[in-house]
Amino acid sequence: MSFFETIRLKLGSLNALPILAALGLVSGLLAGSVVILFRLFIESGIVLWHSGDGATDFENTSWWFRLCLPLFGGFLVGLVLHKVGKDKRQVGVGHVLERMAYHQGYLSWRNAIVQFLVGGLTLATGQSVGREGPSIHLGSTAGSWLGQQMKLPNNSIRILVGCGTAAAISASFNTPLAGVIFAMEVVMMEYAVASFIPLILASVSAAILSRIVFGNDVAFIVPSLDLASLWEIPYFILLGLLIGGIASLFIVCTRKIATRAADWPTWLKCGVAGSCVGVIAIAVPQVMGIGYDTVNSALHSNLPLQILALAFVGKLLATIVCSGLSLPGGVIGPSMFIGAMLGGLIGNIGSMLFPAYASDYAFYSMLGMASMMSAVLQAPLAALMTLLELTNNPNILLPGMLVLVISNLVVSELFKQPSIFQSNMRIKGLDIKVNPLSQFLRSVGVAGLMERKVAVHDKQISFQEAEELLESTPRWILIKEEDVPKSLMAANDLARYFLKQKELHQEKLEQAKAKDEPIDEDETQIIDLLSIPGDRQDISSIYLQGNLEEALDTMDRESVDAVYIFRTTAPMVDKIYGVLTREIIESHYSYKR
Repeated sequence: MSFFETIRLKLGSLNALPILAALGLVSGLLAGSVVILFRLFIESGIVLWHSGDGATDFENTSWWFRLCLPLFGGFLVGLVLHKVGKDKRQVGVGHVLERMAYHQGYLSWRNAIVQFLVGGLTLATGQSVGREGPSIHLGSTAGSWLGQQMKLPNNSIRILVGCGTAAAISASFNTPLAGVIFAMEVVMMEYAVASFIPLILASVSAAILSRIVFGNDVAFIVPSLDLASLWEIPYFILLGLLIGGIASLFIVCTRKIATRAADWPTWLKCGVAGSCVGVIAIAVPQVMGIGYDTVNSALHSNLPLQILALAFVGKLLATIVCSGLSLPGGVIGPSMFIGAMLGGLIGNIGSMLFPAYASDYAFYSMLGMASMMSAVLQAPLAALMTLLELTNNPNILLPGMLVLVISNLVVSELFKQPSIFQSNMRIKGLDIKVNPLSQFLRSVGVAGLMERKVAVHDKQISFQEAEELLESTPRWILIKEEDVPKSLMAANDLARYFLKQKELHQEKLEQAKAKDEPIDEDETQIIDLLSIPGDRQDISSIYLQGNLEEALDTMDRESVDAVYIFRTTAPMVDKIYGVLTREIIESHYSYKR
């Protein structure tokens, strides 16, 4: 057995943590490198477009430039997407979630190339999108590609996709812990030790690479923020309610626009989105690009009330249009921008009404940024970790937890809205169903639970062959017809029949010898495995990379209670590794539960 084949079989179980840890480290380095290349690409692309002081400083450009750049860029991105075809234009976090939910995390490198190019072009032309969505797609694809190239089991590929996601967030924000939590909360939708350790290694390795290239600073330059008074708690509650309401409005409006424009050609949707951004940017240039410079200004209390209000309204409208019309970018960055502006707006008003009890409005901007991200993505723990790592200030956790919980409850319980990603998937007729059984079944590969003591034979078998077969003490016999496995029989049934026939044959030999009659040595020497008494069952097949969920789905679809596990080792040559029955799966789940 080869080295890689041993790894594949080992990874099918839940006890492959050292191997997964090593793979997580490799996938983190790979995904981190891809995301760093993407950041260098988009930052150099933006610099080529204009000559502002900052890489995203569109405020110093002329009004006609702010109108024409996103308009032209929107139509250009739309034409490129239209040319590449429907399958290859599926990009972003929503695409990653779809592949995780319906395709075991298999992501195509072709879609990633499209994401790299059009995602960079979208950001370079000042559209109201973020770089995090494309980064997550690229990082996830890097992890998935590694698993596919090594032909790893599907349960391991899912973990490597999570590793790529964690690495992408870590390399984008320089927040390794938030990357791990985001990957588990949003993409993998589970918390397990078997995936936690590989994700940590992937996130840390990507953060190290990012710091080598971009330095140690996090994405936002956050000053020292302190809570001025506990009398602000009612105001924090108000902020959470407002953030939850705005997040719900954002999700609903995005879904309505996406539904109405579902039949529009891609070039038209992207062109309209770019045109809307250009028109809004004439009055509010802050809406263009990722807007981190504007957020940093809010976090240092450098924006007046009017700019906060205009930037909030403008960015909200521009992002709704861009997200609803499917421009290839992310909503994480824009949601943080919107939250920072709204938080700063509320904090600014509070400081004017209650100057003795109000914290600096930058404090509210930070809370608004994290809570808006949490409410839109329905990822409170990831947002909380982001808040902690960005501020490096544990004192912000108390108000942060309060605001995040309230905003999430408003979205999910009061307005009954899903996350923005699930909302967009439902427009396509897709949904993500999360339950403990599915999560458990997806985490275990068929190789980790299959019965390997299996003998494979044609339905016709001689006495001598049967005796040799039983000497190897198999548990099951896989019966082939026309070189295709068709039935599964317990080896004990053949053993009982063989011993009985052997006794009968011996009696006949003794009787013939006693009567001095000719002895027919060939009599009863051929056994038909499909005719002898026994409990046989029909069987289907599943690839060695499959997991328990796929095995059960195959059994239900084929109306069988067993599958055999195989892998194609050469053209027209399949190697059978073992069998798996419904009873084994159900017993294992009951034991683990």
